[in-house]
Amino acid sequence: MLKETMEPRVIMMKQFALITILTVASMVACSDKPAQPEAGAGSEVQLRVELPAAEAAPIDAKLEFQGTVLDLMQKASDDKVLTFKKEGEGEQALITTIQGIGPSGEGDDSKYWIYAVNGKMANVGVGTMKVSGGDEVRWCYLTYENRKSCADNAATEETGAPE
Repeated sequence: MLKETMEPRVIMMKQFALITILTVASMVACSDKPAQPEAGAGSEVQLRVELPAAEAAPIDAKLEFQGTVLDLMQKASDDKVLTFKKEGEGEQALITTIQGIGPSGEGDDSKYWIYAVNGKMANVGVGTMKVSGGDEVRWCYLTYENRKSCADNAATEETGAPE
C-alpha cells in the first residue's frame, strides 16, 4: 500500500523538476540582453596618460568600460577626457597623437606613444588588446630604447590579447 502512494508522488516530483529545468533553460536561451558586469568600481578601467611636458599634469581617469584599448580611447575622447588621432582601423589601428602630441625626432631619438596594461608592456595593437573592470591602461611618450619604463614590471614582461 505504501508503494502505491509513493509512486505518484515520485512521478510528480520528477515532472516538477523537469518543468523547472526547462523553464530556466528557455529563460536563458530567450534572453536578448547579454550578461553585463554590474556597474560600480569593479567595472572601471583606470586610464593614465603621462604627458611629456614637465609642467603638464598626467591625465588620470576612471571609466566604466569593457572592450579594446582603442574603444577605451574613443570613450575617453567622447567623454572629453582627452583628444587623440589614430591611423588604421580595428586590429590595425595605431594611436599616433594624444593631446596634440605626435611622433617626434629622428632615428634613436624618435619619440612616440607606447602603452602598458596592468604594468606590462603591450605587444599587440590597441584594436586587439582587450581591457575590462579593474584593469589599468598607461600611455607614455618615449623613445623605443626607453619603452619598457612605461611598464611597472618593465624587466621582461609583455602582455598580449587574452585568448
